[in-house]
Amino acid sequence: MKRLTYIFALICAFSCKPEAYLGPLDSPVGNWDGVKGEYYFNGEMVAELDTCVITAISFYRQGYCCIEGYKGAYPFIYDSSNGDLQIDSTLWNVTSLTGAEMVMRFIDRIYPDPEPADPEKEESEDSGDKNGFELPVDYKGVTIDSDSFGYYYRNSAGRPVYCNFFGLTYLEGKPSVEFWYDTHTSYFIPLVVEEEKK
Repeated sequence: MKRLTYIFALICAFSCKPEAYLGPLDSPVGNWDGVKGEYYFNGEMVAELDTCVITAISFYRQGYCCIEGYKGAYPFIYDSSNGDLQIDSTLWNVTSLTGAEMVMRFIDRIYPDPEPADPEKEESEDSGDKNGFELPVDYKGVTIDSDSFGYYYRNSAGRPVYCNFFGLTYLEGKPSVEFWYDTHTSYFIPLVVEEEKK
């Protein structure tokens, strides 16, 4: 009987591997791979793609993160009690954070106070857009314009809502986009880095 117990223990020892913890995490520290994105404009979902605005992101215990495609490290602050996350000058809310996924919903950017307008400077500036858009542009019932912070439209309260575009192409020399979005939700899974075989 003791021999059978010993054999059973050996079989369990070799066949059972400790599983990764998949419960809720209290910090996003780790490497994450973007797998899906939902894009919204003025409260309406305009696209669901198998790509995110951030394709990969790594959070480090020292309070910095690195974003694929961007140079340098950015400070971040995470509040585990409500999921609020600030990365540099962007605000997010983490709606799910487990060992299996992280879901980040973009909230807004932190914009500096605008500088006082200089009428002489405004007259001398070229009114053309760097991407070739003839502004303002109408999209889904609102008018998109731009200022020194980027593209925006005004909400029902008259406040600017900054937005961006996806899929810029040029047809007959004129810019065309697939869609505009003002917020987005990004889905991530743990990034597995494969070791090189020797």
